[in-house]
Amino acid sequence: MQPSALCAPVGSQPNRWETLCALQTLLPLLKRAAGDLERPDMVYWFEQADAELANIIRGRPSDTAAIPALIARSPQN
Repeated sequence: MQPSALCAPVGSQPNRWETLCALQTLLPLLKRAAGDLERPDMVYWFEQADAELANIIRGRPSDTAAIPALIARSPQN
């Protein structure tokens, strides 16, 4: 997902959007590192976190009811 205009710095203190955008930039790197370490469970969770973060930035609500199903489908290490 491309960073949105909400990610632009506003003041001297980081705001919520800057923090989310920084995390959005970091997650693909973490996913790649987990893949290099051959940790499909970690890759899965970084993918889920990235998708959830994209939804938050787009203004879509979180689906907390889906968490048990995500855990059940999670690869086991």
